[in-house]
Amino acid sequence: MLLPDSGVKFIAVTSGKGGVGKSTVTINLAVALARLGKRVGILDADIYGASIPAMMKADQKPTMIDQTAIPVESNGVKIMSMGFFTNDNQPVMWRGPMLNKWIRNFLTNTHWGELDYLLLD
Repeated sequence: MLLPDSGVKFIAVTSGKGGVGKSTVTINLAVALARLGKRVGILDADIYGASIPAMMKADQKPTMIDQTAIPVESNGVKIMSMGFFTNDNQPVMWRGPMLNKWIRNFLTNTHWGELDYLLLD
């Protein structure tokens, strides 16, 4: 769980258009920060085609303890993505409130540990 006073810096990588390389930028930034000794996590908020797990070669699934997820780690970066919970990267057809609930759930019910940066893709 990330607390408001935890000191985590949030970096959102966004665009109004798909297919412009947001995930590539997110991964490159996250891995570069990790190589500098920073504690980094990525929340892959793209439920219509979560690509972070495949791009980071993260083939295991998060460990679940009760209702809390332990993120997968790859290249020194902690990762949480809907891509871990769907088959063959099938898109999830959610809108508005359901999407908001899912993102909030991944922020609060994931045991990120101590992070310096959390990147939102």
